[in-house]
Amino acid sequence: MAKTITANQAALLLFVFMTSSSIINIPGPTIQFAGNAAWISILISAAIGMLTVLPVIMLAKRHPGQNFIEYSRNVVGAPITILFGLLFLYYQTHMASAIVLDIAMFLNSSVMRNTPSYWFILLSFLVAALSVRTGIDKMTGLFPVLMASVMLFVVLVTLLSISNYSFGNLLPVLPNGAKPLLQGVYTTYGFPYCEVVLFSMILCYVKAFGKRFEFKALQAVLANALSLSGATVVTILVFGPIAGDRKYSLFEVARTVNIIDVFSRMEALIGYSLILASFMKTTIVLFTAHQTLMHLLKLKQDRMLIFPLALFMAAISLAAATRGETKWHYEVSAIHPLWGFSFALLPLLIVFAVDLMRGKKDDAQPPQAANGQANKEQGDSGQASKAPSNAKQSDTQQSSTEQSDAQPSSTEQSDAQPSNASQGNSPQANASLSNSMQAPQANAPQGNSSKA
Repeated sequence: MAKTITANQAALLLFVFMTSSSIINIPGPTIQFAGNAAWISILISAAIGMLTVLPVIMLAKRHPGQNFIEYSRNVVGAPITILFGLLFLYYQTHMASAIVLDIAMFLNSSVMRNTPSYWFILLSFLVAALSVRTGIDKMTGLFPVLMASVMLFVVLVTLLSISNYSFGNLLPVLPNGAKPLLQGVYTTYGFPYCEVVLFSMILCYVKAFGKRFEFKALQAVLANALSLSGATVVTILVFGPIAGDRKYSLFEVARTVNIIDVFSRMEALIGYSLILASFMKTTIVLFTAHQTLMHLLKLKQDRMLIFPLALFMAAISLAAATRGETKWHYEVSAIHPLWGFSFALLPLLIVFAVDLMRGKKDDAQPPQAANGQANKEQGDSGQASKAPSNAKQSDTQQSSTEQSDAQPSSTEQSDAQPSNASQGNSPQANASLSNSMQAPQANAPQGNSSKA
C-alpha cells in the first residue's frame, strides 16, 4: 500500500522545510548584504515565495498522484524531462551537501574544534538516510514535534535577551538606497523560498488536498517570514552595526543572555536547535533527491538508492570542505540562489506554462469535439434503437408469415367442407341439373316454330 500524508501534514512539513535551518543561518548573511533593511528584504522574498508555492500546488492538483518527473513526461516529453530531472537532481545534491557541511563547520568552529569534520558529515548523512528509509509518513509525523522544540528554544532565547536590546540600532533603514535591499531579496529568495520547488516531489503523497490547502500553504510561508524577520530584528537589536559579522546569529545572541547569573550561556539550546533543524531539512532534501533519481531511472518504489545517494552527497561535502570556509560561503550566498532559479524554478515554470497552454487547447476543443461525440453517440444510440425495432419488425413479419402459412390450412379445411356438403346434397344437385337441361329443350321448339 502506498504511503500517504494529509493536507495538514504537508503544510506543516512545508513550514519545517523552510524554517528549520534558515532561522539560524539567514539573519547574519542577510544583514551583511541589506543592513538594517534585512527584515524588509525577507518580507519581500516571502511575498515572492507565496507566488512560487502556487504553481507547485496547481500542478500537483492537475496531476494527482504524480510528482514533477512523472507529469513532466506527459507535458513536455521524455527527453526534456530527463534534462530537467538531471538539473533538479544536481540542485538537490548541492543543497543537501551544503546543509550538512554547514553543520560540520558550526561544530568545528564553536563546539568541537579538534574533531575532524568527516565524522559530522558521515554521521549526519547516515542518520538522514535511515530516516528516509522509514518513509514520508513517519517523517511528517515526527518533524513537526521536533520543530516545535526548536521554535520553543528560539522564542525563549529571544525573550531572555530583551535586556540587551537597543532599538536605536534599527535606524537608519536604507542609508545606501534600495540596492542593498534588492541584494538581500536575491539572497533570501534563493534560500529558502525558491527551495519550495522541491515540494513538487512530495505533494504527490497527499491523499486529498481539500479546498483550503492553498491557504494553509500560504499560512506556512507567512509564519516562516515572520519567524525569519523576527530573528533578524533581534540580531540587529542586540549587535547593531556588527550584526552582519555574526554568522550564526541566534547562537551569538544566546551567548549574551545573562540574568542574575542563573540564566546564562544558553547557546547550547541554539546549538541543539541548529543541529536538529539541519537534520530535518537534510532528510527532506535527500528524500526528494531519491525520488527524483528513482523516477528518472524508472525504478520501482524501492529504497536501494538511498545509501549510495547519501554517500555521494557526503563525498561532495568532504570535497567542498577542502576548499575553505570562505569559498563555500560565497557559493552558498551568491551562487546557490542562481542555481535555484536556473535548475529548479525555471524548469517548473516551463512545465507549468506548457501544461496551462495544453489545458487551454483542451478547453477550446471540447465544444466541437463534444458535439461530434454527442452526434456520434446519438447515431450509435439511433442505430442501437433501430436494431431492436428492425428485430421486432422481423419478428412480426415472421409471425405474420407463420400465421399466413397457418391460414391456408384453414381454407383447405373450408374447401374440404363444401366438397363434403356437395357430396351430402347430391340428389338436390342432380334435380337442379336436370331442370336446367330441360329448359333449353323447351325453348328449342319455340325457336323452330318461329322459323316456320
